[in-house]
Amino acid sequence: MPADLPDTGLDWNDVLHFVTLVEQETLTAAAEALDVQHSTVSRRVAQLEASLGLRLFDRIGKRYWLTEDGQRLYAHARELAKDMRALQRLAHAQRQAITEVAVTAPPVVLRWLLLPRLAHFYATQPGIALRLQSSAELHDLHQRQADIALRLQRPEAPDLVVRRLRALHFGFYASAEYLRRTARGDWRFLTLCTHNRLSRWAQDTIGNGQVLLACNDFELIGQGIATGLGIGLLPVDSVAAGQNLTAVALHAAQPERYEQALYLVMHEDVRRSPKVRAVADFLVQALSSSSLEGKP
Repeated sequence: MPADLPDTGLDWNDVLHFVTLVEQETLTAAAEALDVQHSTVSRRVAQLEASLGLRLFDRIGKRYWLTEDGQRLYAHARELAKDMRALQRLAHAQRQAITEVAVTAPPVVLRWLLLPRLAHFYATQPGIALRLQSSAELHDLHQRQADIALRLQRPEAPDLVVRRLRALHFGFYASAEYLRRTARGDWRFLTLCTHNRLSRWAQDTIGNGQVLLACNDFELIGQGIATGLGIGLLPVDSVAAGQNLTAVALHAAQPERYEQALYLVMHEDVRRSPKVRAVADFLVQALSSSSLEGKP
């Protein structure tokens, strides 16, 4: 601070109380306008006078009249108070504004686990808008393109906060009509071509069986199963009652199942945001194993 501008310890709230008292003329009216006790207004004005080393008011009865020093300072203080009020309104508007939180997840999680639960989220968190992105990569977190990621493998990066939510299960399904009309030796298969652990497990389970369709879309596999194309790999969560699909055991007495853990992942600094924390808490509650009764 320059030598000719000593630090007076000026409190901007004192300035606001000073301007309000000038405008309202009495302590009672100023206190009502500021929603404080009249003693607070008196104390604030006294603090401002002490900070400036000037007497700003003459008190006549219950009214406060500006001194010459007070008159000279009031014009500047009024503009300052105007800017302060504008800043307060802007801050309030930003606190109330809808906040967008970006969540990335594999399509299987978005479509069959998260989407059915969004109505409940928006009913309880109307001030947050979710931006959902279909992705199975972690680079969107590292590049800060997403606030929260749901992943089917546990990341090892030390700067990430990771929580296991539940297990996803996958198995083979067919329509009842296909199983009725097709002998076991003639079974044909629909599976993934994604070259990950799940697709390798599926291929190992199919063995030498003929694959009619290999793709990276469970919804397409489900449509193929429904049309009687063959036996296909599906997430257990995607199989709804009334679809007339049957879990198929290819080799064992019981239908084979592949289990894969689902993790919630975010950066340590991001989770300090109240909005991000609210979304993370919702995801933990909605997608954890304890909240999915009747699901694997």
